[in-house]
Amino acid sequence: MKSLAFWAVAVTCFLIVFGGYVASSNSGMGCGPDWPLCNGVLVPVLKGATLIEYAHRLIGALLAVLTGVLCLHLWRFPRRGADRIASAATVGLLTVQIMLGAFVVWFDLPPAIVTIHFLMAFLFLGCLLWIWRNVPYSSFAPLPTSAPTEAKRHARVLLVFFTTTLLLGAYVKHQHYGLACGWLACGESIWPSSKAQMWQTAHRAAATATVLYTIWTAFIAHRRGWGRPLKRRLLLAAAVGLLQAALGVGTIESGLHLPWAVVHLAGGTWLALLLIDLCICLHLPAIAAAKSTPSLSISGRS
Repeated sequence: MKSLAFWAVAVTCFLIVFGGYVASSNSGMGCGPDWPLCNGVLVPVLKGATLIEYAHRLIGALLAVLTGVLCLHLWRFPRRGADRIASAATVGLLTVQIMLGAFVVWFDLPPAIVTIHFLMAFLFLGCLLWIWRNVPYSSFAPLPTSAPTEAKRHARVLLVFFTTTLLLGAYVKHQHYGLACGWLACGESIWPSSKAQMWQTAHRAAATATVLYTIWTAFIAHRRGWGRPLKRRLLLAAAVGLLQAALGVGTIESGLHLPWAVVHLAGGTWLALLLIDLCICLHLPAIAAAKSTPSLSISGRS
């Protein structure tokens, strides 16, 4: 079951990034206003924007099957109550995602609904990560069960900063505000003077706060000796945060060129994985106990 959870996480990440490709290539309405059909048929003529949007739907269907099998397995076999709650939340979020996806198509990509749809994808990813990490006999290096309360607090703040950046970025993208300002200033002024510039500046400010706070937390971890696994995770998150900032600059300087936009989203998805996983590992000391179970490895099945 652990391998099934891993593949569900992997497909979710790919689907998020591919969804960014769909949006950046203006293929979101490639199937017209039809859902679940595509241009009025079950299998349309696969070319251009229709091929891209239809491929996105097929990957989503694959993820729905993987998630259904995974959650059914969690319910069929004796588990802790938390496992069943996580599986129910995962199914619930998937259902909401499907409904939001339909609304996005029916109402021609409204920015507010698309932004919520984007956020729900990361909440869904978080549930799958929780299941993957919480399935017994994981092979990853667990964090200490006595992780400092301060570390947990910083991880939660990081997640809030990142979520804010994520929401603002999605809204800016779908309102087409991405080039309202440059990567440093808005025209001849640092301060925004229009609605579009204010939203874009807010996104840049939230992104800057996220990267700086990640670096600061990594510094605190090393200075106060929070343990090697935690320090390594924070260092990696800081490095990915800096990379993501550089990709953001490149995306703006390229005029939102498609490859830059997709890679920028991929970097954001990677950072999301790291920060969500950090919070999960800090708040689930039971994972460390599962690691100590003898004679079992990641290749085992539960």
